[in-house]
Amino acid sequence: MNRLNDWGLCFRRCKVCGKYFLAKSQRYELCSDNCRKAQALQNKREFDERARENNYDLLYKNECQNWRNKINKAKRTAGFPADQLEEMLTAFEAFKKEALKRKKAVKEKTASPKEFTDWLYQQSNIIINLSVY
Repeated sequence: MNRLNDWGLCFRRCKVCGKYFLAKSQRYELCSDNCRKAQALQNKREFDERARENNYDLLYKNECQNWRNKINKAKRTAGFPADQLEEMLTAFEAFKKEALKRKKAVKEKTASPKEFTDWLYQQSNIIINLSVY
């Protein structure tokens, strides 16, 4: 045990398969790549299930990606005005901040999912207007 401690190793139990393994720190919970893949797949399934239950999560994710795509396209466009790109980035930060606040309100049931999704649809016009060059 002293040698393991000197080497910076500790015994851990894998939370996926239940096997014991030597880990480099207490933070490790998975023993192998197979268990990491299995855990990632489980996390994806849980996310998808939550997304089916509440469509607004998926809409939020898609709208954020839409904003990122427009911003990245503007970055790649030669001659795109730097001040307009900066305005797009600032608007995106404001959008994310407000969206997370509204999404939290829906989760706490102080706002309806329909209000949030309607607001999301309105926000897509902002990035479209800012990305016109």
